[in-house]
Amino acid sequence: MTDGDDYAPEQPEPDEKELVEQFVMWVEMLLHDIESVPNEASDRHWCPEWWQHPEAVARLMALHEAYKQAVQENTLSAWWIQHWDPHTRVLFSGLGPFKDCQRRHAFLDRAEDYTPRLATVAPPAGWSP
Repeated sequence: MTDGDDYAPEQPEPDEKELVEQFVMWVEMLLHDIESVPNEASDRHWCPEWWQHPEAVARLMALHEAYKQAVQENTLSAWWIQHWDPHTRVLFSGLGPFKDCQRRHAFLDRAEDYTPRLATVAPPAGWSP
């Protein structure tokens, strides 16, 4: 035996469907857990069917790829400042990809002390960015 006793079997590369599922889960978890809006009078725009907005999908995919790299390189602080902040200023702005969306902010039912979270609607089966 050699020093390679710590052999770990190779994990198969995820297929396209798994990559899409990972991306959707990342978007939903990040938006649900991180992003909130102060009240209904906010000038921030959101669409729970974000996946129907090509610009939003492209920006979120870029954020996801940069996020994965930042996790590997232990540079998450820089990711927030250099990636998340500039993209979300555009994504949620009145001139962003959700500006013409009929639904501005969809809120989950909440108690008085609950911070509103942005809701998402799952993409249809077979959706791919």
